[in-house]
Amino acid sequence: ATMYHWDLPQSLQDLGGWPNYILVDYFVDYTRVLFTNFGDRVKYWITFNEPLTFTGGYESSTGHAPAVNAQGYGRYLAAHTLIKAHAQTYHLYDDQFRADQQGNIGISLNVDWCFNKENTTEYEDACERQQQFEMGLYANPIFTEDGDWPAIVKERVAANSEAEGLGASRLPVFTQEEIEYIKSYDFFGFNHYTSNYAIPYDGTGQPASDQKDHGYYLEKDPNWAGSASSWLKVVPSGIRYQLISISQRYNNPPILITESGFSDTGEINDTGRINYYVGYLTEVLNAINEDSVNVIGYTAWSLMDNFEERFGLYHVDFDDADRPRTIKDSTISYRRTRTTK
Repeated sequence: ATMYHWDLPQSLQDLGGWPNYILVDYFVDYTRVLFTNFGDRVKYWITFNEPLTFTGGYESSTGHAPAVNAQGYGRYLAAHTLIKAHAQTYHLYDDQFRADQQGNIGISLNVDWCFNKENTTEYEDACERQQQFEMGLYANPIFTEDGDWPAIVKERVAANSEAEGLGASRLPVFTQEEIEYIKSYDFFGFNHYTSNYAIPYDGTGQPASDQKDHGYYLEKDPNWAGSASSWLKVVPSGIRYQLISISQRYNNPPILITESGFSDTGEINDTGRINYYVGYLTEVLNAINEDSVNVIGYTAWSLMDNFEERFGLYHVDFDDADRPRTIKDSTISYRRTRTTK
């Protein structure tokens, strides 16, 4: 069960949203209600789904909700808050509920694999920054022995902050006590759909922004197979490489793949989705069997089509008031793959 999937009450956004540390207390109070009422049935809890996505809502007035333009500050402040909220939730469960409920606490992070487009050190460095700013920013404090933000994130934000004439880094600081306390997980939730190239970007002289800090922009290979979503190219090998990366960086944690899927225009005979799942699940098995990655599960996104995009294994007719569901060919293929591989 996911505790938070981007649905912050407006009354809390009016207080500033996730950049306001008071939300830690509100979130922990909320999770206590969840544990008390549903903990006897839920065995896997996800504190936050895709913090990379919703913290981006504090970097631009044109992106994800709440679309607050606090470039160079908003994402980091929001990440600082939610990481503390995750840790306090974990310890609340550990101290008061785990003995009776015997569940597991994790967080689901979304990250695309990054290929070295030019096979150069410069582009490899850009890929490493992509991994650290998009995954490590949230994973490093929770899953590593050292804890805290990734070193490269601290170094680059501090250097840019100094160049901007600031007296301190725009990146918030964890105390040593917090660093130790935040190391809190039972599994690593992993959302993965596609891959990218990271193209080096020099933001010297530009206003503060997370792009200036990380120093790259993302690009797709036009030769990769597409989907109905412009951002989703089909690159099966990427999920294996990303699983290996998580395993090596974070001491081979139990990895639960909590989202992975393919969008189309609603076909019942959805061969694109069939090919996607066969390709991606094959690479997941390769990661398990050949690379010893500790994958404990794979969850398809999604069971049914939603309003925005059609990712479902079941078609939904949104033109009919009854919203009838129709099984797609991919459901049969996915079931066969899950039960025979």
